[in-house]
Formats: sequence, C-alpha cells, structure tokens
Amino acid sequence: MADLGGTVLSTNTPQVYDYVNTGTVAATTTVSSYPCVLHLITVTQGVASGKVIIYDSIGTSGTVIGSVVLGTQAVSNLNSTYTFDVRTKNGLTVENTGNLGAVVSFGR
Repeated sequence: MADLGGTVLSTNTPQVYDYVNTGTVAATTTVSSYPCVLHLITVTQGVASGKVIIYDSIGTSGTVIGSVVLGTQAVSNLNSTYTFDVRTKNGLTVENTGNLGAVVSFGR
C-alpha cells in the first residue's frame, strides 16, 4: 500500500477490463454508452488497407481518439496490441472500415 498524503492506494489490486470483439467485417460497434477507460486494441487479423477509428462518442460523430491503420500490407493473425489507457467523456465507439479483426479492452 502506498500513502499519498492521506490517500491510501492498494498496489496489489489488479485492474479488470471487459472486452468486445468487433469481428472481421466492416461495421461500427458502440463499445460503451457511458464514459469508460479505453485500455487496449488488439488487431487479430489484418487485411490490406485495414483501419479502425476510435471515437469518444456513442456514434461516429464524436471526437476521434485515434486510429489503427495497417496501410497496404495484408497480414493474417497479426496479434498486435496498441495501448491507449485514456478515459472517454461520452462513450466509446469503434468503426472498422476495412474488415480488420480487432478486440477492444475497456474498463468502467
């Protein structure tokens, strides 16, 4: 346990995250309708010009948090993980524009 001027933090309690698999077809997935923490995005299958856009919103009209873009290289079973660790203000939506396989890890 750490003592930060009267605030006690436990250092042995793991953070637990939920996940959503967005699949491998072009689609928009609302991951959370409430503010949350975007932890990781893991690309499970890559395709040429694969792209995932991440929004701080319950739709695709909100602020863009970031994106994962593979470019023009097709890769199967990529399993690359991108760490964000940011808190959203409005919700979390992921738009898969290029049939990229992705798993979104998030907490509340």
